[in-house]
Amino acid sequence: MSVPGTVGPVPGAERLLFLMIAVQERESRALTEALHDGPMQDLTGILLSLASLRRDLPEEAADRVAQLETSLQDAAAALHRPPPPFRPGNSPRQMLELGLTQRVEGVLVDRLYISLDIDSSPPALSEVAILLATVQLLLQESDPIHQATRALVSVRSRPEGIDLALRVAYAGTPQPFTADRIVGAGSAGNDAGEAGAGAGGHDGAGPGSETVRENETSWLGRVQPVADLLGAQLRTDPGTGSWSAVVRLPRRGASPQAARHAPQTRQPAR
Repeated sequence: MSVPGTVGPVPGAERLLFLMIAVQERESRALTEALHDGPMQDLTGILLSLASLRRDLPEEAADRVAQLETSLQDAAAALHRPPPPFRPGNSPRQMLELGLTQRVEGVLVDRLYISLDIDSSPPALSEVAILLATVQLLLQESDPIHQATRALVSVRSRPEGIDLALRVAYAGTPQPFTADRIVGAGSAGNDAGEAGAGAGGHDGAGPGSETVRENETSWLGRVQPVADLLGAQLRTDPGTGSWSAVVRLPRRGASPQAARHAPQTRQPAR
């Protein structure tokens, strides 16, 4: 088993993380092709028919058809999928930023802050995939039901290794764990601390949302196996339900001694 926060995922896990992202890319391409060959083609045919019809209509009726065409064009534009993160020609920074904004923000966390220091020693494509998959799995396992309010992903890439830090805070959304209490309607909130710039606030469950939350021990018992697989070091704050994780990925070709003595990512204060 890897040493948490120092040498990255356990042997064989890196390949699985890469395959996880590869499957997501295939799914994205398949959805894009299905959308283009199906609804988009149908909408194009309808727009062409409306344009042909409009030319033979009186002015007032033609204006109404033109308005319908505009509405359909807007709907078609909204259906366009964003460019995939791993499109050929994208830089490592573009891959990582697009992957995090498309597959983490709005999916696993409401608001995502990203801090990348990777240009002096850019990660390889496989390393970008591992970083993205690590963030996704930690957030998913931390709370399989609710989204965190804010999270900060910080990546620092150096020749000897890549440091990934994930900090997560909750404000106005249910926390994944609390200090052995029940979060229910009208319960008092706690200061959620910070997860990047402007991260903080108060937890408050909505009416009728009484749910027994995990305490810190049970939460760690569930999340720790995934953290061990990823080589992540977890830190928690039971008072707020916020948590953080640190992972170090060794670079291929870096000597074990260099990786062992490389400066560690500074832990966020509890």
